[in-house]
Amino acid sequence: MASYNDVIERAKRQAEIEGIEATRVEWLFLDLFNWSRLDLVLNGRQEMSLEDEDKFSEALRRLLAGEPIQYIVGFQMFYGERFKVTPDCLIPRAETEEVTMYFLQQLEEEDLVVDVGTGSGVIPVTLKKALPSLEVIATDISDAALKVAEENAHHHQTSFKLFKGDALKPLIERGIKVDGLISNPPYIGKGEIGVMDKSVYRFEPHSALFAEQEGLAIYKRIIKDLPYVLNANAVVTFEIGYRQGELLKAYIEAMYPGIQAEVQQDINGNPRILSFRWYGE
Repeated sequence: MASYNDVIERAKRQAEIEGIEATRVEWLFLDLFNWSRLDLVLNGRQEMSLEDEDKFSEALRRLLAGEPIQYIVGFQMFYGERFKVTPDCLIPRAETEEVTMYFLQQLEEEDLVVDVGTGSGVIPVTLKKALPSLEVIATDISDAALKVAEENAHHHQTSFKLFKGDALKPLIERGIKVDGLISNPPYIGKGEIGVMDKSVYRFEPHSALFAEQEGLAIYKRIIKDLPYVLNANAVVTFEIGYRQGELLKAYIEAMYPGIQAEVQQDINGNPRILSFRWYGE
């Protein structure tokens, strides 16, 4: 039998032949077996069991086919916590961590807030863990995504309301008004497909990636209905694409005179957060 190190090195060579970074093989292995790098140092010379070899071989096959590691191992880390992900929901990104924390810093302890298009539920879970006194609602158009969000809420011992529906319809139908709204909606235009990572296009749900009107359609639907769902002085925070900040800022300020929207950059210097306060009384 081969050792764990032998199997990993052989897999790295296969990955390089396929044009995949060898470091992704090690990442896959550690996540798949829930090992740390120290575990690998201490145990890498041990013989790999046939069961583990078969498990890793199948995972490697999926990696070499271009599937994201997060879907292969079934989870993604978000602010240091493990969240279940499936191909029914978008893989959470580090940029969304920044958007979530920016939003959180604008809130009061007992605010009622909504995450529109929650996907795997990482935002509402993170909000509740950081500020348990918040009342949180999460919405999504996908039953499958809502199920994942519910499982993540249960795993993290948090509680929030989950409603199915498009954009702000679940709130409008129930007559709910909130003190804060956060959303990371689909914002990729069809014209950007050519510059996308192939694995994202092939494996992540298109309903969570793409929107009409060069990626602005969902934002515009949400923005149009804001008067029906916002309390006075409510904070609104969107995650945005790198080319959308000034367009959305102009759209909001033209529709709602007196509102001043701000565009914030992420850690990489890209416009990522658009935020503003709703009208006060």
